[in-house]
Amino acid sequence: MAEIAETQGATTATQQPLVMQIVVRRDLLDAEGWGVGPLMAQVAHATSAVLHETRERPETQAYMDDLKNMRKVVMQTTDQASIEKLAKLLDGCDPPVPYHLWVEQPENVPTCLALSPNRREPKVKKALDKSGCRLWKG
Repeated sequence: MAEIAETQGATTATQQPLVMQIVVRRDLLDAEGWGVGPLMAQVAHATSAVLHETRERPETQAYMDDLKNMRKVVMQTTDQASIEKLAKLLDGCDPPVPYHLWVEQPENVPTCLALSPNRREPKVKKALDKSGCRLWKG
């Protein structure tokens, strides 16, 4: 069965639905002793930032226009090196994939990366896979 997506009010059976992938460093919880609340704040920072930065993109506008059907996927990555690798892979795509890497201050620690709303293009999946991202496991 083809997935249905809303695009500025028009429904198309051939497109993947818009989704926002959110990647959080798992080591901050497991090894660094961060609490769940502070990690949730990092997610809020990164998602707010990427939506603001990409607010003129048609995909972001369509995503924001359909509040009841927003899709998000929370993923984990192992450490700082893996989240920085993901950022480099996304920058290296042609064209680059828009994202925001939240860097907590004043510690200067990269904590969370949120991708702008997208349709799960192969280049996005490849970058997530190559950097070791997996679904968040509680």
